[in-house]
Amino acid sequence: MNDLELLRILNFIGRTRNPFVELVPGADGDASWNITAYLIKAELLNRKINTTELIEASGLPYGTASRRIQKLIASGVVTKQFAHEVGSSFYLAASASLRQSVTEYAHRIKSMLAEVAGQRSDSQVDDHYHLGDLQTSINELLPPEALRLKLESGSYGLKFLFHDDNYFTSLRDLWTDFRANAGSRKDFTLLKLPDLYETLLRNATLPESAFDIVALNFPWLPEFASKELVTPLAAHTDERMVSGQDFHASVWESGAYESEQFGVPLYVTVEGLAARKDLFTDANLGYPRTLKDLLAVARHLHAPRRKRYGLSWNAARGMPMASAFMFFLNAHEGSVLTRDAASAGDPESPTLWSSNMTSQASQQTLRFMRELLEVSSPDVLSYDWNQSLQEFMAGNSAMCYAWSMRAARFEFDLASRVRGKVQYLPQPNLSGVRCAVPVGGFVLAVPSNLPNERAALALQSIHWMTSSNAMRSQVRNGLPVAPRFSVSSDPEMRATSPIVGFVDSLAQQHLLSRDMRPLTPVYTRIEEVLGEEIHDAIAGKVSDLDALHQAHVRIQRLLDAQAFSAAD
Repeated sequence: MNDLELLRILNFIGRTRNPFVELVPGADGDASWNITAYLIKAELLNRKINTTELIEASGLPYGTASRRIQKLIASGVVTKQFAHEVGSSFYLAASASLRQSVTEYAHRIKSMLAEVAGQRSDSQVDDHYHLGDLQTSINELLPPEALRLKLESGSYGLKFLFHDDNYFTSLRDLWTDFRANAGSRKDFTLLKLPDLYETLLRNATLPESAFDIVALNFPWLPEFASKELVTPLAAHTDERMVSGQDFHASVWESGAYESEQFGVPLYVTVEGLAARKDLFTDANLGYPRTLKDLLAVARHLHAPRRKRYGLSWNAARGMPMASAFMFFLNAHEGSVLTRDAASAGDPESPTLWSSNMTSQASQQTLRFMRELLEVSSPDVLSYDWNQSLQEFMAGNSAMCYAWSMRAARFEFDLASRVRGKVQYLPQPNLSGVRCAVPVGGFVLAVPSNLPNERAALALQSIHWMTSSNAMRSQVRNGLPVAPRFSVSSDPEMRATSPIVGFVDSLAQQHLLSRDMRPLTPVYTRIEEVLGEEIHDAIAGKVSDLDALHQAHVRIQRLLDAQAFSAAD
């Protein structure tokens, strides 16, 4: 059970108790419930409460409530958390045992709700389904009835292989809402990027795919399409095809390889710069557009003694460092690969690319990244995207490079301390002109080793999951993705989250870039090289020139091998 489900259940229980006290003569409020619920809600909402506040929440006379709370503290049910290392001020919090007991109670209530109000056959196994918002209609969130009937009448349910992030977690929760019987949580496998990639490759070696619908990271599509590991959408000519007319062009093309569509974009995310509006206003600082400005404001706002750093970014070894380097390199007007002189023909052909890692821009990028270390957490070289995001969301940094999908947590996460305080900016570059952002996200695809009958049903599901109506529902539920024009330009959708308008504005200005990461079937191997060599350089293990030379040689070998394989 996640925190949002627990909060919904506590609110529901509270609403059922109030009418009893209001309507039944002689009924008294339940002080034990009031105290417990108030403590747990405060923890979920990241609020610190003192004794006076808890006394008021109890509904008891002051003296009686004070004695009750002191008794709970003495028994260890409620704990004192001291506000500072020195001093006597403290706040109150639920103990781990109280949190565990309340969570178990909530599990039982959730099962009862599903049994009474839901349509599920597995109501007693509450890990299989999600407790949706009880005040919203479930109808608009579910697949159309014709598709649900096919799913319910089949001998198997759809199996999904998705990325483990807040979008796919929420999508799973929509499918497994306790009020419907559209699917079970066990039908969804959610994995982090490295594990997702390896699982996709292993699944492709099976006689029959274990999954009906898979999510491919945008840069992976060329590899999986060139190896024929996913099915072209046109292969299912009897099914309604998804049109690309309503998608941003740069996003729709992410599902294509060599002019053939293999997947449908489910969500688009861009990596921008998140900045604390309040800190910039208090310091009378303008938002940065150049890399020089970025370093200047980061230094100004860097206050490590107050546990606040100038910038949060992903610099861990592997994918995080590789991603950061590629985007910073683009900001320095460089690129990992360069086209050969004979650039005619298909731009995605590996025979047209050469390694470009020994350029001046590459050297400048490493020097810039080393300067960033001076205004970052001492632990930044171990930070992935989640760790840098958590640092900023906790109020411990002034700026953060973040993907818009993850940045949705700034506005919607219960624990966020920066809600309503974030300005979303394009990535600064050398000149401060035409500041673009890298576009990422996932396409939904059908494995090529899936039987035709299952593939047809999978395509119907993809059609619904990427429809305008489904995306509007997702945005209303806190998922600012909107790869469709009709969704991202909707005033209601823009009002739901400032990120929707931010991304759409960049798209309308043609500032979404697909090519900051190489569009090549050997992308993941290049990413592996960069994640190792660049991290070694920034960590001071090797010189910049040695790291860049080694990366250059290794990447060129990959390109040569791919060119040989393609020509064979």
